[in-house]
Amino acid sequence: MLYVNFALGLLIALLTGLAKSSARRLLITSSIALLITYLAFPYAFSVGFLSRETIKPTPAALTPVFTLFLIIPISAILNLIIAHYGKRAAGITAIIASIATLISVNVWAQQAPSLIQIRPINGLMEALTGIIITGVIILINWERKNLRIPLIIISIILGLSSFLWLNSSAGHTFFPNAQGYYKLFTTTDANTEQRVLTEYNDGLEALNAQRESIGLSTLEPLESITGLEGQRIPRTAADEGLRLVQPSSRTYGTIVMFLALGLMLGSGLVLLWRPSLQASNDLSSGLVIALAVCTLAPAFSATDFSFSRLVEGWPFLMNFLDRSWPPNLSALQDVASQMLITLEIALIGTFLAAIFAVPLSFLAARNLTQGNPFMRVVFALTRGFFNLDRGVDTLILALVFVAAVGLGPFAGILAMAIHSIADLGKLYSESIENVDHGPIEALEAVGASGSNVVRWAILPQVAPLFTAWTLYRFEINFRVSIVLGLVGAGGIGFFIQEKMATGAYNQMIIAIIAIVIVVNIIDFASSWLRSKLI
Repeated sequence: MLYVNFALGLLIALLTGLAKSSARRLLITSSIALLITYLAFPYAFSVGFLSRETIKPTPAALTPVFTLFLIIPISAILNLIIAHYGKRAAGITAIIASIATLISVNVWAQQAPSLIQIRPINGLMEALTGIIITGVIILINWERKNLRIPLIIISIILGLSSFLWLNSSAGHTFFPNAQGYYKLFTTTDANTEQRVLTEYNDGLEALNAQRESIGLSTLEPLESITGLEGQRIPRTAADEGLRLVQPSSRTYGTIVMFLALGLMLGSGLVLLWRPSLQASNDLSSGLVIALAVCTLAPAFSATDFSFSRLVEGWPFLMNFLDRSWPPNLSALQDVASQMLITLEIALIGTFLAAIFAVPLSFLAARNLTQGNPFMRVVFALTRGFFNLDRGVDTLILALVFVAAVGLGPFAGILAMAIHSIADLGKLYSESIENVDHGPIEALEAVGASGSNVVRWAILPQVAPLFTAWTLYRFEINFRVSIVLGLVGAGGIGFFIQEKMATGAYNQMIIAIIAIVIVVNIIDFASSWLRSKLI
């Protein structure tokens, strides 16, 4: 399976060469991905006595145990240096580096399970957090040249304060996993291994008695530490910080590693073939691609994304379809009634949101509120309210209002209206900020009041956009109102939940078909109206 990822990386690089795109960009991407994998991605499993004691060490953490892993950062850094000059030298370096790294990781894959000692590095994650805070603040404010020095000083103070607090007893109380989060693994001597084996064999009688009581086969005494593969080590050994480390191909670190090695080898071959395939922005674009890949890999792992689980669940899907068809038309009247409620929830929620969003949008428009300090404060408070409101999802608001006012459409309307105020207000205010200033200046030149400027210069320009944005929000709110029904806010979503719970799939399918039809009608009608307005 890992060589499938290697082949995929190789294929991507070769196709890039055929398309005459920059091969050096992929070389930089693969080198940065290798460095990230080496420092931050799990590459093995190490087990203790309990399942929660399992640790997934990175190649950097395993380097004291397996020194060949040093080839990974050396290869990556060397590639980044030579890639600066490009041409065939970068291609040759990439080929050699990829082959050397591939050999080292394959040698690691053949290693037998071994006993290791955990060495936590205290303060590392706390320091890294402080550095990130400092760097982010500096990058965000770097363009403000007149404030650059004060902001750098402030960012350093904030970063240092974050490190000191996180590394204190108070910080460890709130973030207990941060203390000693990053761990190095070191080798153990033969005496330690023999002591662990003796302890395991001494406790084997009690363990086998437990296994027999639940119908499992008994285990034989072990003569070497490799026999512990697939098992747990004794409790006292685990309490001492000992772990049994086993090479594994089931971590996302191994996937990224082999994908990056394929990219590296392929980009090296392409640079040998066409050394001119490079661009001036290879470093920045390669960094972005590598960060994207290295962000997606742990995300896929954390969410348990797996096509195999979908295949395993296929029989349920087929059973669902069998029980859903043919539709039970006796539910048609209920579906129509609940669909009407759903439309009304979306309509009223959008209407109420628009009523409040229109005046607030004028207070959140930068071009109308920068005239005096008071209005600038109003602008900041209004924009802050919009950001806060948009940060709370409609579903969360619906759960709160269901608890407050009970089940039914009213809770859904309140949740939808409150959340939509911020969305519409932001869209409205941005439309106001982009109006033509000519009519405004003309009215101000003849002494027109502020209300007249809004009435005759701004509203005629933004009214079509306001209407179009409101229609667009209504489309979104209709879809949202379906989901709100699942938490008790009424409408067609509540009907679907009820039928799903009772197994009446042939009635539920009527609701799904109705939703598809109504969504398409609303989309087409709304698009047609917006095309006439803008």
